[in-house]
Amino acid sequence: MKTTRSQASKRLFKKLSALRATLSNEERKILDELIVSEVAAHKMTSKSIGKAVSKSANKASEVAAHKLTSKSIGKAAGKSVNKASEVAAHKMTSKAASKAASKPTFRIAFDPNSEEYKIQA
Repeated sequence: MKTTRSQASKRLFKKLSALRATLSNEERKILDELIVSEVAAHKMTSKSIGKAVSKSANKASEVAAHKLTSKSIGKAAGKSVNKASEVAAHKMTSKAASKAASKPTFRIAFDPNSEEYKIQA
């Protein structure tokens, strides 16, 4: 992801430079002010760093609260047995397979001549 972000940044800077070259001096000044103010707005302060640290501590305690215990493992195993029997009840039988095979099927295709999607039988 870092490489992709770096590549995207390079492309964006190149486009911004090309845009800036087409602007008048007054417009360039406005663009520069916008970018500088946007960067300053996202600057990490000690307050925002403290907030991020406390959030990560809260998330760590939440993760610990969801840790598997022997009790939760036994409960999950019981649920999986019930689910297995439900899956078996929905198994495809030969009767259901033949019924499904006898139904007509449709296909949607794009027609480049009319530039529309059409249903084909």
